[in-house]
Amino acid sequence: MLIALLWIACTLFGAALAVGAALWLGRSERSRDGSFNPQAVGFAGSVVLSAFILVTGFLIVGGWSLQSTVRGHAHDEARVLAKVYSRAGDLAPQDRDVIRARITDYTRTVIDVEWPDLARHQASPTAWRRLDAVQAAFNSIPKERRGEAYDATAAALDDLYVKRYARLADVDSVAPDVLLVAMVVAGILVLVYPPLVGMTVNPRNVALLGFAGAVVGFGILFVFQLRDPFTAPLNVGPSAFKDALARYTQLA
Repeated sequence: MLIALLWIACTLFGAALAVGAALWLGRSERSRDGSFNPQAVGFAGSVVLSAFILVTGFLIVGGWSLQSTVRGHAHDEARVLAKVYSRAGDLAPQDRDVIRARITDYTRTVIDVEWPDLARHQASPTAWRRLDAVQAAFNSIPKERRGEAYDATAAALDDLYVKRYARLADVDSVAPDVLLVAMVVAGILVLVYPPLVGMTVNPRNVALLGFAGAVVGFGILFVFQLRDPFTAPLNVGPSAFKDALARYTQLA
């Protein structure tokens, strides 16, 4: 509910800013009689609008691409987790049960503990300890019980560390703040430019500018929500790891 109100408030704020600028700056004589230089105004307006579209488009594409990357890395790690769980099934029963139990514990820790921490841009030390516990239990298997199953599980476990590092590298992969500032400044210029250069103030023009303000406000909020793939409401969830838990049940 709060997120929905935020979307509405930002959209209405953009519209209010545009209408307010039109009414306040439209008190000049040029605005009242609608006199302007078409070529100069058209060129400057195109530059301002193009700047906003360019920055906003870049941020949306970048944010969407980052979400896809984060989702892909999460699925890669979850897939390797299922692989480790499966390979551990060929170990001796006493080793198999320990490794599988610790793999399950790590997976649940990622879901319940680490994923909320990712929204604060930090990895969970608890999750690291759970994963290291898997490695420690695996390393403690006596040599007489090691064989092809041990080697296959070791390779999968090494791959798991690689996939985890790749997933955690996404935590700080967000757009720089300077681009967000540039987008907001360009959006404000898009709204205040028409009345600033002498837009004729009448109900039709004010309504159109108000609509443009709503679109700008909505677009800016969309970029801010999309920028961080671990922050609600447009965040990537731990669904891949939940699927891994379901896969464990099938492999047990």
